[in-house]
Amino acid sequence: MRNVASRIALALFLTASVSGLGACKKGDDNAKQEAQKARDQAEEKVREAAKAAREAEDKVTAAARATADAAAKAGAEARDSLQKAVDASDRKATYLKEKVAQAKGAMRKNAEAAATEVERRREAVKASLAKLQAATGSAWEAAKAEVEADTAALDKSIEGLEASLKK
Repeated sequence: MRNVASRIALALFLTASVSGLGACKKGDDNAKQEAQKARDQAEEKVREAAKAAREAEDKVTAAARATADAAAKAGAEARDSLQKAVDASDRKATYLKEKVAQAKGAMRKNAEAAATEVERRREAVKASLAKLQAATGSAWEAAKAEVEADTAALDKSIEGLEASLKK
C-alpha cells in the first residue's frame, strides 16, 4: 500500500510538474507574444518617425527651392530692367555722338570732351553689369546698387553732352 501510495504521490507530483511546465510554457509564449508585439510597435513608430522626417526634409527642400526660384526671378527681372535703362542711355549717347561729329569749333571741342566722359561712364556701367551677372546673395544687392549708381552717372554725363551741344 505504501508502494501504491508512493506511486500515486509520484504520479500526482509528475502531473503537477507537467502542468506547471505547461503553464510556464504558456507564460513564456505570452511573454514572447507581448515582446514581439512591443517590438512591432516600436518598429512601426520608427518607420513613422522616419517618414515624418523625410516629409519635413522634402518640405524644407521645396521651400528652399521656391525661395531660390523667386530670388532668381526677381534678379532676372532687375537685371532686365537695368539693362533696358542702359540700352536707352546707349541709344541716346549714340544719337548725340552723331551730333558731335557735325558740331564745329569750340562747341565740338566741348562736346568731344563730354563724349569721352560718356564713353568712360558707359564702360563703368558695362563692368558693373558684368559684376551683377556673377553676384549672388548680399553681393548681388551691392552690385545692383553699383549698377544703379553707374547708370545714374552715365545719364548725367549724357545730359552734359546734350547740354554742350545746345550751346
